[in-house]
Amino acid sequence: MKKVIQSIYAKDRLNRAKKLCCNFWGVDPELVLTKTRDSNVMNAKHSIRYMLTLDTKLTLADIGGLTNCDHSNVLHSKKTFCDLADTSIDYAAMNRVILVDDINNKQDILRTTVSDIILSESTTLNQVNLICELVKRS
Repeated sequence: MKKVIQSIYAKDRLNRAKKLCCNFWGVDPELVLTKTRDSNVMNAKHSIRYMLTLDTKLTLADIGGLTNCDHSNVLHSKKTFCDLADTSIDYAAMNRVILVDDINNKQDILRTTVSDIILSESTTLNQVNLICELVKRS
């Protein structure tokens, strides 16, 4: 069951990354994971892989499986993205977009979790303790 949930979560993260990165680079989402070497497609691939590495729930192997490569290609994409973010205006802008999206996603998850705790059948004291633990981890 955990593998199925992880798979659903991973595909959701991939779709979110594809939408954001393909929109930024002006690339067709259907093309981005193909073997094409077009520069904008490669920019989008590096961006997607970098964005997925920010998610601590996904391993390099998971990301490679999602993006049709192996873990070493994921590491190369991450290094390429980070290097280019230091020297390229476009990559620096993409990095800011990714970081803002990452913050928004974490806030959405926190908001949903707090709502779930409040709506649960737990005692009020237990709910407060759970929310306090959640805030400490954030």
